[in-house]
Formats: sequence, C-alpha cells, structure tokens
Amino acid sequence: MPKGRSIQFHFHEFRDPDTGVRVTRLSPPDVACPRNYFYQKCFTNDGRKLHFGGEFDGVFNIWMLDLDTGLARQITEGTGDNYHGAYLSPDDQYLFYTKSGREHRRVDLATLEEKIIYTVPPEWKGAGTWVPNSACTHIAAMEILQADVVTGVSGWERFRKQFEVNPRQRLMDIDIATGEARVVLDQRRHMGHPMFRPFDDSIMGFCHEGPHDLVDARMWFINSDGTNLRKVKEHAPHESCMHEFWVPDGSRLMYVSYTKGDQDRFIGAADPVTLVNENIMAMPPCAHLMSNFNGSLLVGDGAGQLGDVADKDGHAFEADPYIHLFDMASRSHRKICRHDSTWAEYKGNTQATHPHPSFTPDEKQVLFGSDREGKPGLYLADLPG
Repeated sequence: MPKGRSIQFHFHEFRDPDTGVRVTRLSPPDVACPRNYFYQKCFTNDGRKLHFGGEFDGVFNIWMLDLDTGLARQITEGTGDNYHGAYLSPDDQYLFYTKSGREHRRVDLATLEEKIIYTVPPEWKGAGTWVPNSACTHIAAMEILQADVVTGVSGWERFRKQFEVNPRQRLMDIDIATGEARVVLDQRRHMGHPMFRPFDDSIMGFCHEGPHDLVDARMWFINSDGTNLRKVKEHAPHESCMHEFWVPDGSRLMYVSYTKGDQDRFIGAADPVTLVNENIMAMPPCAHLMSNFNGSLLVGDGAGQLGDVADKDGHAFEADPYIHLFDMASRSHRKICRHDSTWAEYKGNTQATHPHPSFTPDEKQVLFGSDREGKPGLYLADLPG
C-alpha cells in the first residue's frame, strides 16, 4: 500500500497483575508491530510520536504513531524495509532506514520525500543495525561481503552458520551529507553493533558476533581513523558478554555479563578512555539493558532461554517474564511489569518478539515489545512511583 495513509489505533490499558503498574497496549493485537532496536531513537523529542515496524497487508513498512490521537501514518512503502534499525534525526525532521540491505535512505517526515544517502557496493551487503553519531552527520555501518552471506536458513541457525564461515566484514564511517564512505576496519570476522561514542566521533565501538559462548572477546573499540584497535574487556573463564550500549551522554559503555551455569547476570560498564571495567551489580537474567541519558537508571528485559549460544544445556536458566528497573545510585532494582514475551522467532526474524525496553524521553514510562497476545506488539508501562 502507498505511504501516507493513516490507520486509527485503539489503545488498551490494563493493570499488571503482579505490580499494579498501568500498561498500555498501543498496537492492534492482530497485526505484527515490532519496535526498533533499543538504542535507536524511536520517539520524537516531545515523546508524542513513535515510529515502529507495521506488517499491514503482509509487508513490513515503517509507521509513525501519534500518541495523542492514536493515528498511525505509513512512512515507507514497498518491500525490504529494515524497521529494526530505523532512527529519527535529532531535530525530528527525518527518519533514516536501510532498504533491502543496499540503500540507506532519509525520509522527510513532512513530505515523505525520500533521498538515498548511501548505496552499498554490489559485491557487499549491509549488515546489522547502522547507528548515527550524536549530531546525525555520520553513520557507523557494517557491511559483509556478498559472497560470504549465508543463505538457505534463517533465525538462530543462520546466526550460528554466519559465525562459522568467518565472513569478511568491514566497519564503515558514512558521511550523511555527501554519501562518502570510508573503511575503518576490514577483517575476516563476524561483526556487528557498529556505534560512535556519543559526542565523541573519534571513538567507534563494535562487537564480534556469534554464539556468545564461542566468542572470546565480544566488545571492541577503534579510533575512527582506523588506528588503535583495542579490546574493551578480557572475558573471565566461561564468561560471556552481550548487548552492549553507550550511555547516551557518552560516559560509559554498558553491557550484560553472565557465566555459564549461573542464574544471575551482571551489569557491567567500561570507561571508553581507560578501559577500566566495573562489575556494577547482579541482576535477574535480563537480555537487554538501556539507560536514561546519564546512566542513573536502567531498564532491562527478563529473558527466556538463549538462542544465541552453542551450549544451550549448559546455559539453561529459569526464564524471567518481567521488565526490570535498575537504580545505579542505590544498586537496587524492582519489577515494572510482566512482558510475557515468548522470545520466539517471527517469520525467521529473531528480534521481532524481543522486548528491547527503553525509556520515553520524559523518563516516566518504558516502551517494550511483546508477542504476549500472539503477534509482536508495542506496549508502554508507567514507571512505578
């Protein structure tokens, strides 16, 4: 269907049975509406609009939801939209997304006019989630050699096989204004999560992707000029790290750490200059964490069994169905609400049902995804007082 059309959503409020917190289902239960990746900007600055992926008419496109009126407006059209990696510009004028792993596009939200910012060369393909710097003038991007792309399988099986082929990948710095791309790092290693340090474009982060228990050092920094490649953390025996993110003020890189056979996980943080790592506190088995702007509060999603490990029996744990709030000053946490996601793949997509919680701009609510009612949907939960 053509972009520009609108659909009326009807929000549904309910009280969480365990915490009493008000939760609002935003999206219709009969249409898959997953959110974007948790550290990409999804809300407008005033918190009144939100973009998401909507599978209307059997095709995923990117939509913008007005939280005051409930009207959802279609922003993109056609197939191949990577809603997962879409993000808004700092001034809320534009939405950026990648089309079919080839074209990084900018959509003018007033006119819906699209401009191709960058086209991946034919022998390469865009990989993973591309992330802008704080000013939204450059993009940290990852590309994979087309000949090394695993085909014929999907989901976590594809994830494991892509790691095993040791693909050639490259970390890119793309200038949004000119479309000029510069190779920062080129190596034979499955890589992901490219990110600039917020407010400091001289440092880029990325990860070595793959089953967590087969990756000996996940998190890496490199100067944006391609110098000083360094490991963020030396893993302890049987330790794995995952889902690192920058505190939005750029002060620290934070991540989830866990050890084979241990029910608890840990909140870790690394100083981007000294590389000193801090084990902040134990937590329930959350898969993803995200902080508010200065890192004083974190929100996390209790996980089901891991799909991205090789030794699933050795990493089995009691599943946790909650969204959790963490206070860094008191080193304490409390449950916000149940997310009750199954964490199941949705049509081969391993991410669509993940809660991926993050704060609203006013830090009064948390956005998360869940397939608790059958299909991936959008939910807002009030923060407990």
